[in-house]
Amino acid sequence: MIEKETKIIIKEQTQIYGVLSITLGFIGIFIFSFIFSPIAFILGVLAISKKEYIAGVIGILFSIIGVLTSPILMALLHLPSITYIRHGVYL
Repeated sequence: MIEKETKIIIKEQTQIYGVLSITLGFIGIFIFSFIFSPIAFILGVLAISKKEYIAGVIGILFSIIGVLTSPILMALLHLPSITYIRHGVYL
């Protein structure tokens, strides 16, 4: 008789998409937002699809904040900048 060996496979669940989304989204708030914010948004959506809800939502929020604070992305989206005129001086 041939005995079958039982193999136990342990798969670690890592939250790589969520961690990358949070990290790139946070970096995108301060520098190179036009590169990091869209990538962080995509990774946030992937994280939510992999049931990493909290990390995915935080990454998406960081990417949205990065877009709102980036003058390059604001120009690409054709959003006007706020200009404050005081005594003939544009601020």
